Amino acid sequence: MKRPKWIEVWIDSSSGEYVLLLRGFEDGRMEVVDPQEQYRVIEAFNDYADATLWMNEDEYDLVEGRHAL
Repeated sequence: MKRPKWIEVWIDSSSGEYVLLLRGFEDGRMEVVDPQEQYRVIEAFNDYADATLWMNEDEYDLVEGRHAL
């Protein structure tokens, strides 16, 4: 598997106790991974809009900034 180009940290807005990572790849593919479960892929998307919609629907908020890798 190729290394992600960037990563965003998203936090559960209802409790603030759960974190998911959104990883973006060079080909435009996105993955939501759970660091609490050995970085298991939770969902995969073909574009950023769909990924952020999914995160927002599940009440996650973006922690400021994107981290380039």
